[in-house]
Amino acid sequence: MRGILMGEETTTTMTMDTNEGTGQSLVYDTDTRRMVCKLISYLLQYPDTEWREGLQGVKEAVQSISDTTLNQILLTFVDEALTVNSIQWQDSYVRTFDFDKKSNLYLTYALHGDERDRGPALIELKRRYEAAGFYMEVSELPDYLPMVLEFVAEAPEEAAMGVLSSCHKALVSMTESITGQSSPYGPLLSLMLQVIPEPAAPDVPEQAEAGNQQPEDLNQIAAQMRRGNR
Repeated sequence: MRGILMGEETTTTMTMDTNEGTGQSLVYDTDTRRMVCKLISYLLQYPDTEWREGLQGVKEAVQSISDTTLNQILLTFVDEALTVNSIQWQDSYVRTFDFDKKSNLYLTYALHGDERDRGPALIELKRRYEAAGFYMEVSELPDYLPMVLEFVAEAPEEAAMGVLSSCHKALVSMTESITGQSSPYGPLLSLMLQVIPEPAAPDVPEQAEAGNQQPEDLNQIAAQMRRGNR
């Protein structure tokens, strides 16, 4: 997955709202969140040759971000990835994401594990994507974190916040697990949580509408999971 098609392209400008003198955390505006989520979506994909070749473009995009904290975290990650041998970096990626249920990039796996329990949550995510005009690559499941972040970067605000709300518990659990591993991906995931707002709604999506979907939707998703997706 290197990109996902939307009905329309979006452009962003970088601005940030601050609560000066209040002692509260910085609040990043929509455009900043979209940009950072777009970049992290790419950086969390498997680091193959194509991914590595794209890092220079990512670096140029990062340098356009005016916020020094965001800029530094992203550039540090990219510079480290460019410095480390590609085989070693791939090994680090696998060790980070493939050996622990909580750190798996497929978010519903951390919450549900079993195929039967994941099915309704996957269908609900797919429904949210389609309602927002978001067209998935067939080879990926809707809960794949780079895809979720791509959606958040491109979708209308209300739709993006709905998906973040449904996934927030898994995102927090995943970040806590990975930051405890001393993985180079830890700061990247912590940054992700920093820029996205905490949900006002419950972090477990309602299953009622998903249960009314046609059975073949669930069967198709289950088939994808059996083909090797977690």
